[in-house]
Amino acid sequence: MSESITDIHERLRRLEEQVAWLLAQAPTRPVVDEPSAHDKTDPGLAPFAPPLPQAPPVVPPPLPRVTPAPVRAASSPILIVAAFGALIFLLGAVFFLHLAIQRGWIGPEMRFLLGLVVGCGLALASALMVLGQSPKLGSCLLLAGLGTLMFTLRWGSLNQGLIPVGLGFAGSALGALFAGGLAGRARFAPPLVVGLLAGLLTPLVFSQGGHHEIALTLYLAGLMVATLLVPYLSDMGARWGSARWLAVVGTWLLLGLSSAEVLSADAGTLMALLALHYVLAGLWIWLPGQEERPSSPTLLWFLVSLVTTSLAWVLWRRLHLAHEWFCAPVLLVAAINLGLVKPLRLRLEGHAADLGQLVLAGGHLALAVPVALDWKWVGLLWGLFALALAWAVDYADEHPDWEAEEVRSLTLLAVGMSLLATIMWMIHAAQFFERPSVTPFLNRAFGEAVLAFLAWGLLARRGDGLRALGFILMELIGNIALALEVSRGVRWSGGTGLGASISMTLVWAASGALQWLKSLSMDAEGLRLALAIGGYTWLGLASLKLILVDMAEVDAILRALAFLGVGVIFLVAALTANRIRIARKEEE
Repeated sequence: MSESITDIHERLRRLEEQVAWLLAQAPTRPVVDEPSAHDKTDPGLAPFAPPLPQAPPVVPPPLPRVTPAPVRAASSPILIVAAFGALIFLLGAVFFLHLAIQRGWIGPEMRFLLGLVVGCGLALASALMVLGQSPKLGSCLLLAGLGTLMFTLRWGSLNQGLIPVGLGFAGSALGALFAGGLAGRARFAPPLVVGLLAGLLTPLVFSQGGHHEIALTLYLAGLMVATLLVPYLSDMGARWGSARWLAVVGTWLLLGLSSAEVLSADAGTLMALLALHYVLAGLWIWLPGQEERPSSPTLLWFLVSLVTTSLAWVLWRRLHLAHEWFCAPVLLVAAINLGLVKPLRLRLEGHAADLGQLVLAGGHLALAVPVALDWKWVGLLWGLFALALAWAVDYADEHPDWEAEEVRSLTLLAVGMSLLATIMWMIHAAQFFERPSVTPFLNRAFGEAVLAFLAWGLLARRGDGLRALGFILMELIGNIALALEVSRGVRWSGGTGLGASISMTLVWAASGALQWLKSLSMDAEGLRLALAIGGYTWLGLASLKLILVDMAEVDAILRALAFLGVGVIFLVAALTANRIRIARKEEE
């Protein structure tokens, strides 16, 4: 009421300002002397008065448009309380049924009927709220209603045998479809999220053990098809990022469980169904035919493509097929992503997905090579993939036509692939550590380190948290890889393991000294501080290793050489720093 009165006062004030403006713009009529009596009797002697010029019509400025105050949705505290209330109610219903069973208050049939009535009543009440004025609160109530129905049907079928298990499963699935239909009717995403959650939990709740992977995969396909109708019929799915993520991630998690437990006799059928789910996931992610652009599709499509390849490999091994021929499905996935570049360009009305699709296609092509030849090269190709993604992020960040959301998705992918490349390097570096026959610097472990180092270097240019993370990992990869290769070179040339250990100490001391000296000549405050910290860190690690490790394991001659070498590095660094300080002081 107070907002309406304020609005009326505001309109009156603006009307008064408009009237004052009109009065100020009105022309003043000149005063003409009254004609005398003689002039009145003799019209021929009447003075000639020229007509006044007509002022152009004054167009008053339009009244400013006053937008009515929007109807506010339920506030966040209300939603939080409602969500907790729905969860507590659901737990209370479960505890009540359990207590009723123990105390024998009511018979099993009555308890089952009571649960159905409460669940259906809550679902219908939630539908009225979703279609009415409180859709968010109605979605919370829908969660309580479908949860009550699901656990009631499970208890009545599995625990008491009042209904067949298949009928209970079907009833729970129908509840999920009811939620999807409600979301489509209201053009509101949260009921669909609740329905998807219920649909994905249904096979877990009604599971009785055994191998039903094919049936589960078929059920998931039906669930995906049914829920896909909601965004396509409502033409609103492009906005529903939470529903899309839940549908795709939840479905593929269950598909992963099925692929891990499937029997060899069913692996071929499951692989064919996996291809069907790959198509359905693409329809869910990209939503072709929608007017609006889907939100964050690139990252989700990357995950689906990578998970599809991984699960296909699990099923391929379960079929006992030749490992080398697995390059065929990998190449197929690469070709699909390459063929999607042009359709997705039309779908997104731009080039937002071009780079991601090309990187994904190139990554699968790179994966097909070690699959067909030898798995030992996969680390290098993962490093190339990480470097390509990091370059793609840097490229997209410098071009304003790329949306921030797509750049963020590419960044997450680049970080994830760079971490995988780093882990692969660590595994191979540990394997090669005690192998003096490996040629220093000309081995795949060092190549993986170089690629991972460059990838983190490109990512560190973005700033924020990636700058610190990238710099730390560059320090670790660069210094450890370089020290390992130098120590490998000592062993490869006929040196002992003790000499190789001292060479690592000298490398770290030299690296720390160089970084510290470089920090003294840097003008950028952040980079100077980072290099200084890195220099002090490696100088400290070299000193600790020299005292705690090298002194205890080497003989007197090597010990003396180690101390002399590290001492020379420290002294040279100090003298050079002093010269830099004097030179900068003279410049000032």
